[in-house]
Amino acid sequence: MSHEKTASTFDGWARSGRAERLEAGHGDVARQVIERMDIRPGHRVLDLGCGVGWATRLLAARSAGVQAIGIDISPAMIDKAAELSDPQTRTRYEVGDLESLPFGDGELDRVFSMEALYYAHDLAQALSEIHRVLEPGGHADVVVDYYVGRSTTEVWADAVGLAMHHLDEAAWKAAFHAAGFGEVECTHVVDRRGPGAERDFKAGGTFPVWNAYRAYHEAGALWIHAQKA
Repeated sequence: MSHEKTASTFDGWARSGRAERLEAGHGDVARQVIERMDIRPGHRVLDLGCGVGWATRLLAARSAGVQAIGIDISPAMIDKAAELSDPQTRTRYEVGDLESLPFGDGELDRVFSMEALYYAHDLAQALSEIHRVLEPGGHADVVVDYYVGRSTTEVWADAVGLAMHHLDEAAWKAAFHAAGFGEVECTHVVDRRGPGAERDFKAGGTFPVWNAYRAYHEAGALWIHAQKA
């Protein structure tokens, strides 16, 4: 799968409005993680796979003087992120891929990623880059909904039409350790809004029945917290 194919897919999401709906689906979980990231005044924070930049803006607002940089492989996503960004916030957006980050060694304090890292063409290289750009003691906080053990996610790659890394917790931890991270912790984060009412559920290809959707919700997103030694 080429970077061009990935960019084209997410360009389509940006133009269709699908990208802007992602905040509604993932916003509560992202906020829970960002609130616990220990972002301090003046930190430089990367939002990796930023889409239209909603999480980038949350990161920038977390503490005084934070500079948040959003990177995404899709030019259309980055264009939309720039349009939606408040010029008063310390945010900027760049087109780039997960395997080649435009930062010097140890330049960033925190790296955040929501629902993006499993799209990496070379996961080991992407994790190595995250490790490289973090300062010693810096944290990476990666959130994925797509992981082994979470009900119904097995069909996502076919539904999206892209190759995706479908790993369990142990494999995610091993991948971060292999990239050089010392402390790696996995936590499940459940959307506080709940799954909604069964009467409002609409069956689809990903969630064919209500019980499958409820089990998916109850499992929660997987938050991988890793620290550079």
